[in-house]
Amino acid sequence: MKFTPKALSVVVLAQLVVGCATVLAPSGSIDEQVDYFLNKQEYTSALALVADLQEHPDPEVSNPQQLQDKVIEQARHYEQQIITSADNAAAKDDWRSALELYNEALAHFPNSEKLQQGQKQLLQRQDVSLAKLRLDLLIADGESMHKQLLISERVAATDPKDWFARHALENKIEEADKIANDLAEYGRHALAAGDLELAKRTLPLAVKLSSTPDIKIANARLQELLAEEEDRARAEQQRIDLEQQLKDEEEQKLAQKQVKKKQKQQVAIAVAQKQALGGQLLIDFKNACESSNFTVAMKLRKDLAKLNINNPEFQSLSEKLDQHIAIHVQSLMEEGTQAYSRQQYEQAMQKWEEARILDPQNEQLKAHIDRANRVLEKLKSLKQTKDEF
Repeated sequence: MKFTPKALSVVVLAQLVVGCATVLAPSGSIDEQVDYFLNKQEYTSALALVADLQEHPDPEVSNPQQLQDKVIEQARHYEQQIITSADNAAAKDDWRSALELYNEALAHFPNSEKLQQGQKQLLQRQDVSLAKLRLDLLIADGESMHKQLLISERVAATDPKDWFARHALENKIEEADKIANDLAEYGRHALAAGDLELAKRTLPLAVKLSSTPDIKIANARLQELLAEEEDRARAEQQRIDLEQQLKDEEEQKLAQKQVKKKQKQQVAIAVAQKQALGGQLLIDFKNACESSNFTVAMKLRKDLAKLNINNPEFQSLSEKLDQHIAIHVQSLMEEGTQAYSRQQYEQAMQKWEEARILDPQNEQLKAHIDRANRVLEKLKSLKQTKDEF
């Protein structure tokens, strides 16, 4: 009995399990045992049973390929479900839940390479997040320390004889030097990596906390790089602006030539087209009115109005159309009302919606439709409640 390559790595892993572990399965057919493990989310055991069919075919299993596909599909779905849930939890900074999801999943499916890789990536993301938070905390400590240092200096200067104030200031300077050195270390690494944004967050603050020469040198290098970057950005923007200006001027000259060349032709063509279109639209409008095709007639009337067609024939047709629409809308409203009274709510809605297309500003129609919608929603809710019980 042969299995297709569709089995993928999960089946190969399961085959290893067959040779090195005892699969504790309940009594019953292979299908029943597989279903038992799938219900328990013990995918390694389920895959082991399927893999074992290669060595020990079971006559009761009529379609081993279908059974294999079923197990693999559910295993894949389980893997993806865990990965998605863990990613969502991590996105909300709920790292505990994210890690527990992987720990629990790998307890059920320890040989899943996809889950192992997902857990590894999650831990890497956790490390990155922790590093960022520790840096944010260090910067916050530095900013707080800078404020404390300034106040301590003022206290010591206000009362030079206060030994405790001088001692407190010395302690603050020592603490500030430590924080400054940590910030400078981040800043130097950032400069080496070309990460000027990170260097800007750390080195200027480090200089405020300590006057150590190497910190000043690192910050001076940052300022040089920032100035160079600003010069490059300014020069590049000037180049882009000049290039765009020349392009705009050239396009403007070309457009002006084309406009002057085609202006007379376009005016003549537009006049001719308007006349031809207006004449044909008026014919179509008349036919639509005569055939009581109200929706088409209303659209054609708008099109004719845009063309400033307002001759006596158009005015007469338009007045008759309004009269016929009013009669038809009233008829549809009455039909809808009759259907509603017979509790045929969907049919009533259909009639009223049809009328509303012709008379969208009709508040009475809107009230009817809203009322029917509420009734239909209530009936739907009652049906769902009934189905649940």
